[in-house]
Amino acid sequence: MLVSFSLHELWHVRLGSPDTSLAWTVSVLVLSLAGLLWSLARRSRGRAKPPQPGKTVGANGNGAAVCPPEQLKDDLKGGVVNSYALERELTVPFELGDVRVAKILVHPIKSCRGTSLQEARYTPEGLENDRKWCIIEAETHTIITAREVAKMVLITPRVEADATSPHGGKLVISFPEDSDCETFSVPLYPTEGLLADWPIIEDCTMFGTYLVEGYVVSSTLDGPDARTPSEVLSDYFGRAVYLVMKGPRARACPPTDAFPELQETAMFQDCYPFLVASEESVGEVRRVVSAYAQDESAQAHIGGIDRVRWRDGGVEIERFRPNIVFKGSGVPFAEDMWRRIQIHPTGESGEQDAVLGGETRTFTLVSKCTRCLLPNVDTTTGTRDAAVPYKVLLKFRRNKDPARKHKPCFGCNAVVGGAGIIRVGDGVEVLEWAGGVGV
Repeated sequence: MLVSFSLHELWHVRLGSPDTSLAWTVSVLVLSLAGLLWSLARRSRGRAKPPQPGKTVGANGNGAAVCPPEQLKDDLKGGVVNSYALERELTVPFELGDVRVAKILVHPIKSCRGTSLQEARYTPEGLENDRKWCIIEAETHTIITAREVAKMVLITPRVEADATSPHGGKLVISFPEDSDCETFSVPLYPTEGLLADWPIIEDCTMFGTYLVEGYVVSSTLDGPDARTPSEVLSDYFGRAVYLVMKGPRARACPPTDAFPELQETAMFQDCYPFLVASEESVGEVRRVVSAYAQDESAQAHIGGIDRVRWRDGGVEIERFRPNIVFKGSGVPFAEDMWRRIQIHPTGESGEQDAVLGGETRTFTLVSKCTRCLLPNVDTTTGTRDAAVPYKVLLKFRRNKDPARKHKPCFGCNAVVGGAGIIRVGDGVEVLEWAGGVGV
């Protein structure tokens, strides 16, 4: 039976009938039902669109598109505006190629130039000598990064290990030729006697939140007449700064949505001991950057993008400052879906490292890495681009992290179960997958 009421009739029923309470209740129910039906119809229209050609519906049943590259290779043809209109969730598990460690990058001084290595030791606090040092404001003790001072990326720290040295070797720090700043070197592992003469700062401040303890590096290995590291660096920055080495007090990592009880520590990394990414992911970023640079339609406009400069999409993975770069999955952003991975040594190194337990080689990916403007800094010139890659990442890599949905993501933060050695060429095995939107 279909019962029809008009608002006019209901209003007069309410005013003219002695049972005004009942009439008013009926009117409210009818209006509520009408609003609910309108909302459902609107939502249904929004969900009724079929998947785009060449894309399959994810196993999660919410219409999200599966994202292997063979299904997406043509998605940027004809413009880029709608190429990432659908939220893509990878259905897991999916087939992987032969995934291996392709690159290892260590950044001894936070925000300064990194070094590519063939192998590196690691502990639960990160790769050996990674972000062991930082530069802080002398007055406020705020840790300085290339977000604020882009030319920091042109400072080149180089680790020179020496087993015969009482300090285990030295960290050699050099500057661009036009800076007029001299190269200097500091101990890798200062002796207790040397540390006794270095002041301790207990409130090196990161993001206005984390307080990290550190030693002010007050001497060099360059002779009694050499300037202190902080004097040289103050000339480069144009203001008073200190070079600081991480102190002994543990610095806790923040919890994540997936690991609210996380109990890990780190050095001067932003949040977590390791940042991992893949060649496939940066390849996808290059592809999308190139597409936006070539699409001159109003809908694909990105403010400040240099179309000539970025026509080929030349974004280097070093801009994202990862520690471990993988290659071989065949799927862009596959690492988003890896909860636990084990890195296996190969060849002769595998036999030498057989004594290491599996847990020491098991890395847990605790969250995606939300990005700031730092990757916009060119690692070769020390200048910041107005658009790339940050504004492009905003187009297709937002809403990936549940805690910071407005930020774009690239790479994943990781922790490890013990100490060991990682080498370029080591194999990668996925032990556990993450569902939904991933880690």
